[in-house]
Amino acid sequence: MRNPYTVGRWLRGDDHYGRQQLLNYLISAEDPAIWVVGTRRMGKTSLLRQLEWLLTQQEGASAVPLFWDLQGSETKDDFDYELFLAVEDEMPRFEAYGVDVSALYNRDAIHILRTLQRGLRAHGKHLLLLIDEAEAWISLAKNDYQALARLRKAFQSGGMRTIMTSTKLLMQLNDLTRNWLTSPFLFGFSLVHLWSLEPEASVSLVLQEQSNTPVNVERERINEILRHSHRHPYLVQTLCYRLFEERHGRGALREIREEDLRADHLLAGFFEVDFRCLAPTERQILLTVARQGVISEEELVAKNDNESIDQISMYVHGMNNLGYLQRAYSRSDGATAMSSHDEFPRWTIGNEFLRRWMLENYQELAQTLYSDVSDYGVETLLEMGRKVELDYLQHEIPELQGRLESLLAAYSGHADQTPPQILQEIQELRRELEKASGQLRNLAD
Repeated sequence: MRNPYTVGRWLRGDDHYGRQQLLNYLISAEDPAIWVVGTRRMGKTSLLRQLEWLLTQQEGASAVPLFWDLQGSETKDDFDYELFLAVEDEMPRFEAYGVDVSALYNRDAIHILRTLQRGLRAHGKHLLLLIDEAEAWISLAKNDYQALARLRKAFQSGGMRTIMTSTKLLMQLNDLTRNWLTSPFLFGFSLVHLWSLEPEASVSLVLQEQSNTPVNVERERINEILRHSHRHPYLVQTLCYRLFEERHGRGALREIREEDLRADHLLAGFFEVDFRCLAPTERQILLTVARQGVISEEELVAKNDNESIDQISMYVHGMNNLGYLQRAYSRSDGATAMSSHDEFPRWTIGNEFLRRWMLENYQELAQTLYSDVSDYGVETLLEMGRKVELDYLQHEIPELQGRLESLLAAYSGHADQTPPQILQEIQELRRELEKASGQLRNLAD
């Protein structure tokens, strides 16, 4: 029997789980340019591919997507050629709107984008440009900042929307473009954090409910997997892939062993990149949390003499959004609701794989002082994302409340007959609602 879990490639369609609310937001948002920031293997490419897939399946959609992978591009010519290849790969999609794709060969990116915009506008459509591996802009900023400035103008000129994904390393652009006569490059983008999967989607992923070969998994095992991975999609898939076995002609997951929670060389490489994406203060916070196990924000302030409680809270909030940290629960199994009303919340490392890797490499990591990402850049990033996050939470909280109320109403008066999986879902919804409400309160303060 084939192992149904996918590790190492992007997913779309029925293979893609969750993020529906975020996908809806990205499709319907009025922002002309959005930057989705996430750690390695958080599902950034899959998010863009799923957006592309949804729009091509949607009859009458006003947006026509184009996926542009920047990986490996360094010079202006590289970017021009990769954009042409991206259009050529989807030739029927654009020729349907009268675009002569072959005529775009050897033309620069600005010309290609304007040609696509004109062709789509004539049919009442607009271009949705989906840019992956946007860290490549850093090379262009160093080699030809004028070309990058012209591209940003094109992104914001109307006639198209842009959604790009990257790690936090892209923040270097703000330093490299700080002396532009206009504002720095990233100031034109609204920021969205790519978080862990929703609880329901994570359970569905473990059970492979959208596949032709669902997997039989006990609820206790599911809870263990989600606790160790903190619903990081790549870690969920990785752990399930390691645990998969065939029982009586059907897929199942065995018990978790110590070696299953260790980072292999690939995962260690991803964690190393994620650590390099942290600013000096963030690195110090992560190392302190790793050493202490569980720590409050008040204790973090005491161990970081130069930072106030407001600054520590700001950094910790951003690190939680990206999965570096998570709230500590009152029980080790995470069964109780998080104590978001604590004056000084307690924090721990974002997932078990990262925690073990941090401890195994602690001495080496503690000596890594230089960072391409500055504290100033992180603070700018967090401020950029504040408004978008407020809007997102204000939409998410009513949706969570509605789903919770529907479940409670469905089993009202029959609590003793409520299936265990429904009780678990109710508990998870309450926890997510409490988390979202706490985040909203923190942002509003």
